[in-house]
Amino acid sequence: MKTLYYLRVFFFSYEFVFLIFSAAIYILFGEFLEKHFLEVSINQDALKWAMLFPVSISGWTLKDGIGVIFPDDKTSKILHEWPDFWRLKAHFNIGIMNSIIYLLPCMAVWFIDGLSKFDGAWFFFMFAVAVSINAFSFYTAKIGVRSALIRANE
Repeated sequence: MKTLYYLRVFFFSYEFVFLIFSAAIYILFGEFLEKHFLEVSINQDALKWAMLFPVSISGWTLKDGIGVIFPDDKTSKILHEWPDFWRLKAHFNIGIMNSIIYLLPCMAVWFIDGLSKFDGAWFFFMFAVAVSINAFSFYTAKIGVRSALIRANE
């Protein structure tokens, strides 16, 4: 049952839906978008530093994401004694895994200097946005967990 839950958390996430939607746009409108992409002048200095965006977002997720399952010293015990804690832990594990998995294609495109080509730029964009959505999910989860623990302490 837990394996199915992990699969559900992975495949039915905002990040995964965004990636599917972006891939569909690429398949349906790729030629049209590529034509307009080639008309745009790209700043080469911006391409050198583009990797900082997904790396910093993933770094924040890996650093501050732990606050979802360990909010603070006082209330972590309450959270860990919750019967459905394993579900929160599943979301946490998948989120951390997504942060790393979605960063890897960005790094690959950047290292092969693919950002100057439409396919590489689109691929980079898709996964950079997915990393951002993942980080936003962690941010909202931290808020939700803290709010629930405040209500539990009252």
